[in-house]
Amino acid sequence: MDRTEQPDRQATIFTFVICAREDHRLLYLLLPFMNYLEFLPGSVLRISTDLRPDAHMEAELRRHIESADVLLLLISPDLLASPIYARAISLGLERARRGELQLFPILARPTPLEGTPFASLQLLPRTGRPLSEEIAREQALREILHEVLLICRELQNRRRLSPPSLAASSESRTRGLTASGLPPTSYRLDEVFKRTGLPTVTFVPPSIFEHLKLALVEPGRSVVIEGPSGIGKTTAVQKAVQQLREEEILRAERPTITLLSARAPADRQRLRTLSEWHRGVVIIDDFHRLEPDLRQELVDYLKLLADTQPKDRKLVIIGIPGTGQSFISSVSFDTAMRFDRFKMGHASDEEILQLIRQGEQALNVIFDCKEDILRLVDGSFILAQFLCYYLCMQNNIIQTQPSPVAIRHHLAKAVQNVMETLERKFDLAIKQFAAAGGPYDQTSLALLEELSQSREGVLWPSLLQQEEPGRARAHDLERFFKESWPQAIASYPDLAYHLFCDPTVGVLLAEDPTLIFYLRHSNLEQLARKVGKRPAPSRQQIFICYARKDKRWLERLRSHLAPLEQKGVFDVWDDTLISAGSRWEQTLEDAILRAGVAVVLVSATLLASDTIMTRQLPRLLEKARLAGTLIIPIIVSPCLFEESELQSFEPANDPQKPLTTLPPAAREQALVSIARRISAAVTQQPQ
Repeated sequence: MDRTEQPDRQATIFTFVICAREDHRLLYLLLPFMNYLEFLPGSVLRISTDLRPDAHMEAELRRHIESADVLLLLISPDLLASPIYARAISLGLERARRGELQLFPILARPTPLEGTPFASLQLLPRTGRPLSEEIAREQALREILHEVLLICRELQNRRRLSPPSLAASSESRTRGLTASGLPPTSYRLDEVFKRTGLPTVTFVPPSIFEHLKLALVEPGRSVVIEGPSGIGKTTAVQKAVQQLREEEILRAERPTITLLSARAPADRQRLRTLSEWHRGVVIIDDFHRLEPDLRQELVDYLKLLADTQPKDRKLVIIGIPGTGQSFISSVSFDTAMRFDRFKMGHASDEEILQLIRQGEQALNVIFDCKEDILRLVDGSFILAQFLCYYLCMQNNIIQTQPSPVAIRHHLAKAVQNVMETLERKFDLAIKQFAAAGGPYDQTSLALLEELSQSREGVLWPSLLQQEEPGRARAHDLERFFKESWPQAIASYPDLAYHLFCDPTVGVLLAEDPTLIFYLRHSNLEQLARKVGKRPAPSRQQIFICYARKDKRWLERLRSHLAPLEQKGVFDVWDDTLISAGSRWEQTLEDAILRAGVAVVLVSATLLASDTIMTRQLPRLLEKARLAGTLIIPIIVSPCLFEESELQSFEPANDPQKPLTTLPPAAREQALVSIARRISAAVTQQPQ
């Protein structure tokens, strides 16, 4: 449409572009992209260069801004320095604040924005690079066009849905997003942004949606749908089934569609006899939760269907990432081509924005923090629903508004609301998981931290071992999945509703993306303290256990260890360091907890000490069993070492040659060797 034409205002979307004369070169780079707007029915593009620079220019600028639905500002030092443009921009900002137009500030050239109204606004391009830079300029221009097109289409859709009686009739009447009166349908907040159940108003179909609908009804081909939990696989399938039932594509034959869940005991029993009653389309949700033997039976059945391609039976499997690949790797190439595999990932920013905009339209509101919402939800539809719900609640929006309302930025409070809701859901389960393995096993906490950083919410222990190789890491993971996880499930069965673990497959899965959000915003160090986890002992901390009558051997050993201690190789602690007036029992206990190495000066006196044998030694043995503390016995005098609990630990010297039996020179040489063995034990990796 020609820019000078005067179209019907109620049917038209006006886009106005303002730039300084010094930025005309950049404007002409942008215009070929903006001209695509004129292919939209009823769209008109106008630019400030069409106005003559005369005495009437300021009035013309004002008139165009007052009639604009979309305003593009090419930000540059020259634009901001112009008094005429500054007054025009002020009007545009005011109309944008009232929700009367959509404002797009575009960074044309490097411009200091501190102290300007644009300092707090999101500028395009989102990379922060001005259009004057040639790096990725075309991509930036396409991004700008894409954003403007989305808004123009949204405005057109809003007007198309608005009753004619609500249309504005005067030049100054607010249009589009700010039309007065209720939209055609009024909604409650919980109907728009749903925290539970399938979304309706804010359902955004994934890019594969139409292909999925066809695949669900195409005869003779089964379907595998895989992706992280909580990204909308089940929602997409259920919406596809719902639409198919409403459309002609399903009315012709009306095949039976049965949705079964691996979480439901009754459904699992039905699946064991699937081949006997299977007709029509059977959809199996949460396939990974089936027992290994039943999973294998169904995989074999899926292979059979792929080979025979019956027209009256179809199987649809919904599972975690890798579900389809594990099947493909077990069949021939020809068979693998006979079923459809859909891989679903996180929602794109555009899809999340579409969800938000559909909610805005239904409630007649405008969120002023879309970018922050995108950052926080990280591609999760359900988290977007939660945050938008609580942002509306904070602004007292519980139903569709009669006139547009701006939703102000209270994201910190919204996140707090989400966390309070999720705490009721996850707190006990996560505490049970964190406590698994006992007070000294840090594996559960390490796995929770890994999960919090995993965008997919899936951990493969084999990959963790590759990333952090070492026998200790492999041993800890193996012990956790074989011992600690079954014990945690036995003590708190509800844990299985939130975390799925299958050691046979080698996977740990967060079943809900809100759990990942909960972990990311939780203090794991505080969680560790709440469940009684104790810091992993340090090999650089050495505890010496001895009998008072053997103090001279303590002093000789410390003399030989002193050069290494002075170099910072390790710190040595014994009870002579307990200061007068301190609580010696607590101080002793703290030293035992910190120590990764315990040196025991073994003598008949020590073995006869009630205090050592009933208090200190049992604590050291417990630390060795649970936390891997290294115990190094040193035989200082003849004793029944082999009859004591210490006999299972290798001594640092020959038990047949206690230190007291050696001549002075040999004794000192033995102490040198002992000091070297202790140093080697400190510096080597725990096994």
